[in-house]
Amino acid sequence: MQWWCVAVMVVAVVVVVVADTHMEEALRGTKERERRKELKEIEREKKKKEEEEEEEEEEKGLPSLLLRPEEVSLVEGDNSKLELFLNKVPQGCVNVSLILEDPLGTVTPSFVILCDLTPANVTLEVTSRGTTTITASASPPQWVSQTSPFCVVSVMGSQALTTAADVMGWLYTIAWDVSFLPQIIHNWRRKSVVGLSFDFLTFNWIGFFSYFIFNMGLYWIYDIQIQYSIRYPGSILHVRLNDVIFPLYAVVCVTLQIGQCLLYERAEGQRVSVMCRVLSGILVASAAVGCLLVPLVKSWWWLDVLYLLSYVKLTITCIKYVPQLWVNYKGRSTAGWSIYQVILDFTGGMLSLVQMFMLSGNYGDWLSLLTDPAKLGLGLLSIMFNILFFIQHYCLYRTPPSSAVRELKGKDGPLQGSEWTEDTKF
Repeated sequence: MQWWCVAVMVVAVVVVVVADTHMEEALRGTKERERRKELKEIEREKKKKEEEEEEEEEEKGLPSLLLRPEEVSLVEGDNSKLELFLNKVPQGCVNVSLILEDPLGTVTPSFVILCDLTPANVTLEVTSRGTTTITASASPPQWVSQTSPFCVVSVMGSQALTTAADVMGWLYTIAWDVSFLPQIIHNWRRKSVVGLSFDFLTFNWIGFFSYFIFNMGLYWIYDIQIQYSIRYPGSILHVRLNDVIFPLYAVVCVTLQIGQCLLYERAEGQRVSVMCRVLSGILVASAAVGCLLVPLVKSWWWLDVLYLLSYVKLTITCIKYVPQLWVNYKGRSTAGWSIYQVILDFTGGMLSLVQMFMLSGNYGDWLSLLTDPAKLGLGLLSIMFNILFFIQHYCLYRTPPSSAVRELKGKDGPLQGSEWTEDTKF
């Protein structure tokens, strides 16, 4: 069985798992889909109307109601001060009601009156763990902007546990950052890339480049941020600068490895496979089609293109390790593949999962693990592949056959005992 057959099977399993999470919605039938289509059309018209109203409000100079801060993280039993204010003097006194969506605590007072620029202070007291949102509603509505201010509230059980989870986050980030270096050093020491799958490098480059564009668009492009706020009102965009830097760093490292493939010795016939070229072409073409649809389809935004790129990354993560497993199997050796890269990747994956469980337990939100099955499933899938690499390296191919040693060494012939230890150090 070729590696691409295994890759197709893995993708099929992931597609089934992801499709299962949406099965309930799909089973509602044709009528439900038509109803949702009508609702989407109504929602688009409503958003268009709101945008027109916002433009009119800007012309009229209507004040905006603001609630600060927009995000609060508290320990169970603590309280926090929130500030509610107008950025312009209103025509008259504005009545504002504060609503706490989930009963995780109380807001005092829950009703305030704003007549000028003087801010009103309210106290949020939390009594149980979880996540909720405070929304403010103004009356009469025609005296203020139609935008509804909100504050996302996260209530944890222990600050120490959250700090430990943050430390876990830094540790797995460092592990994943460093994991790119052993393979580069390994190739440089051997002056050879024999035993390294070019398909793996191709998939890896496309995946991280797609992930970089996804995060870069959400972090830097203002129009896409506006589209996000329209589509997900009341949600805070959590993309940070490090989310942009990491995939960019990964692209640079993988590009350096590809450069090594061009400069260093490689085996006869070692190239990117036809199947990898086909799959890569399909993924790149899908992203290109997504870009072309933006000016043609009214409901298709650049935000959707970014999410399409995230699905490209998702698909590649499912299959990118399969070619390297196949190369190791064919050569009965892992000498061309740095085991330290696998160790660091495995460490990062385990710490990431531990952090997920720690945060879910600390915030009393175990369902959050199931609401993002793709992230959890891909994390487990990555760990599974790493375990397979461990089995190949430490159990199956501890002593490679002489033919594999000769191929890995290249034209100079098989390694001697001392040479073998030195050249396969990474």
